[in-house]
Amino acid sequence: MKDGSWAAFGPAETVRLNYYDWGPRMHPRRVVCVHGLTRQGRDFDELARGLQKVRRIVCPDLVGRGRSGWVTDKKLYSLDTYVAHMSGLLDHLGFEGIDWVGTSLGGLIGMRLAADRPELIRRLVLNDVGPDLDFEGVKVIAAYVGQDPRFKRLGEVAEYLKKAHADFGHLTDAQWSEMTTHSVMRHPDGAYGLHYDPAIGLPFKSVTKPPPPSWEQWERIGCPVLLLRGERSKLLSAATASRMAKTGPKATVVTIENVGHAPALMSEDQVAVIRDFITAGDEEEDAIGETAPKRA
Repeated sequence: MKDGSWAAFGPAETVRLNYYDWGPRMHPRRVVCVHGLTRQGRDFDELARGLQKVRRIVCPDLVGRGRSGWVTDKKLYSLDTYVAHMSGLLDHLGFEGIDWVGTSLGGLIGMRLAADRPELIRRLVLNDVGPDLDFEGVKVIAAYVGQDPRFKRLGEVAEYLKKAHADFGHLTDAQWSEMTTHSVMRHPDGAYGLHYDPAIGLPFKSVTKPPPPSWEQWERIGCPVLLLRGERSKLLSAATASRMAKTGPKATVVTIENVGHAPALMSEDQVAVIRDFITAGDEEEDAIGETAPKRA
């Protein structure tokens, strides 16, 4: 894995953003993995390890998270900004026809790009998110996003994360420890804090009703879609998942048992589901490429 960065120009201000780059740099097949609201790119380490022999994988930190910069105008922490930044990242890297894996917020960004810039997305994996979000789940997120707790020891951070992200499902002690390592920052007074700008929670402070559904956008998506839904998810209802399977791109729906919002994508079975989906057709495409006429 290598670190990379780029200058995200606009909207309104420029900020330097970070990404993690896995696999062969010149591999013609690429995957971009984008995390949820309060997380960061290292959440995809297990998935990237499972894909790096067959793909190049890029996992960015959204603005205000991880190693990426923070905006000065806090109103810029919005879906429009995140979409603009990720669109700019794909242009910066020269990526088209990529496979997109998006957890929660990362999935909302992926849906927007797949609908508005279809040349960018070849296959789309949505991790526990869709065009219609249950208000109960939105309220759960609004209750904790933007908190700025301080900790004396890393062990305290680990215990906080285990409670805050209990819906991720069963993780080993080693996985919780690794997540903790990538989820903290050190403050000047020596205390540990969470790795994101607390201002990312500002859009949720005035939430009094669910966000409007985006089924029209869903209907404009033309690429194959894999939808992972946590069995106990409060954000993505079974009814919404069922409708996604029957409309628009007609998503393939896989329910992850004993998990809420959202599957952590750190277990081999979850990695395998994604790997099988995005590599489907690779051999056929390779065979077509081998038989295609060569230019003189």
